[in-house]
Amino acid sequence: MTPTARRLVILGNSAAALSAIRAIRSRGGGDHLTVVSREECSAYSPVLTTYYLRGAIPEARLFLCDYSYYDDHDIECRFGRSAVALDVDAQTVALDDDSVLEYDALLIATGAAPTRPTGIDDDVATGMCYLRTIEDARRIKGLADRATRVAVLGAGLVSLQTASAVARPDLQVTCVVGSRQVLSQNLDAECAAIVREHVEREGGIEFLFGRSVAAVERCTRSAGDGWLVTLSSGEGLEADMVVVGKGVAPNMGFVDRQRIAVDAAIVVDDHLRTSVPNVYAAGDVAQGRNRITGGVELVANWIDACEQGRVAGLNMAGLDLAYPGSVPENVTTLFGLPVASIGAVRPRGDVSAVAEAPRAAARAGAYRRIIMNDGLPVGAVLAGDIGDVGVLRNRIVRAADTGCDLDEGSTGPLDFAGRLSAARAP
Repeated sequence: MTPTARRLVILGNSAAALSAIRAIRSRGGGDHLTVVSREECSAYSPVLTTYYLRGAIPEARLFLCDYSYYDDHDIECRFGRSAVALDVDAQTVALDDDSVLEYDALLIATGAAPTRPTGIDDDVATGMCYLRTIEDARRIKGLADRATRVAVLGAGLVSLQTASAVARPDLQVTCVVGSRQVLSQNLDAECAAIVREHVEREGGIEFLFGRSVAAVERCTRSAGDGWLVTLSSGEGLEADMVVVGKGVAPNMGFVDRQRIAVDAAIVVDDHLRTSVPNVYAAGDVAQGRNRITGGVELVANWIDACEQGRVAGLNMAGLDLAYPGSVPENVTTLFGLPVASIGAVRPRGDVSAVAEAPRAAARAGAYRRIIMNDGLPVGAVLAGDIGDVGVLRNRIVRAADTGCDLDEGSTGPLDFAGRLSAARAP
C-alpha cells in the first residue's frame, strides 16, 4: 500500500458491495480495499435461489462472479468472517477471528437475515427452513425432494416464491397466514384474491388465513422425523419440513447505536452516509429516503441496493454524489402469473384508487390498479399483463420528483420486468 493510499473496508459481499467495488475501482487510484463476508464463497444472487430450487437454473448460475474477480480488482478478501464490533473513534472493525481492520472509510452492506418466529425455542427455530442464503437453498432443496407435506409460515413474497419453487403434484403445501390475504404488503385485496385463486388452482397450494402459530414441535411421521405446527385456532398441522417467510431483520448487531443512528435499519442521508461521516451504509441494512413518499424508511430490493452501493462507493472514493431515493418495487411470477407492485401501494393520507381494468378482465387475470394521492400517481399494482410496468414506474417517479403527472404517452423504460431480470442474472 502506497503512503497516500486510503484504507477502504466493505462489510458484505452481495449487490451493494459489488456495485461499490466497481464504483471505487472505476475511479482508479491505489486505495487498499478489503471485503469482509461471513460466507466463504464468492458473491451470488439471493433473488435467484427460487429459480435454483425449482430446477430452472443450476447452482453455478447463482454466482455473480468467481474468485478471480477479487484478484482482478486488487481486493483483500476476508471470507468466512463476521464483524463483531465497530469503533468509530478508533476507525476499526473487530472480526470474529479476533483480528482488527483499520479503515479510513467504511461501507456497511451486511444485508439482512430472516426473522425467526417469536415464542419458539431456539433449537426448534434453528431446525426450521429459511430462504436467504445459498446454504438455505441447498437445505430446502434436499428436504423438499424427500417431503410429502410442507408447511409454510406466511404468504409474503419469500413464502409464495418458495412454495411455488418446491411445489409438485405429490407434495402438499400449506401456507399459514396471519392476515386475510396473500402479499398483504404488496397488493390490494382485489389483486391478492386473483393471485390466491391462481396459486390454489395452478399450484394446488392450500391457504389457512387468519391463523397464527401457537407452537411448533418435532414429531414422528410415517416418513420419519417431522414437525407438528399448532395454530391459534387449535388446529394441528403435520409436515416433513417447515418453511418460515415472516420477514427479515438487518444484520447490524455489531453497530454501536450510541454513535450511529439506527431505526428499523441504519439511518443514512442522501449521500448514503450514516451519522458518522466516513461510515456509509447501503442495501437491506440501510434506511434512507423513499423517493415516492419522501419519508425515511427501509426499502429493500435488488435494484436499489445496486444503485446505493454505486453511489456509496463513488463517495468513498472522493466524490460527493446524492442518491435520489429508493423506489419500492417488486416483480415476480407465481405459477406463470406475472405480478408487480411499484411505489406506495399502501399510502397514507387522502388517497383514491382507480382500477384500470373492469372486473371481468380482472377475473381473467389481467388486473391493473393505479393508486392516486392528491391527484398524482404514487403506486401501481398489476397482475397478468405487466408489459408496461416500466412506463408506470417512470410516471410515478416523475410525479414524485416534479409534482406533475405525465400523460400516457410519456417515455420510459418499457421492459421494466426484463430490466429486473437482467439485474438479477449472473
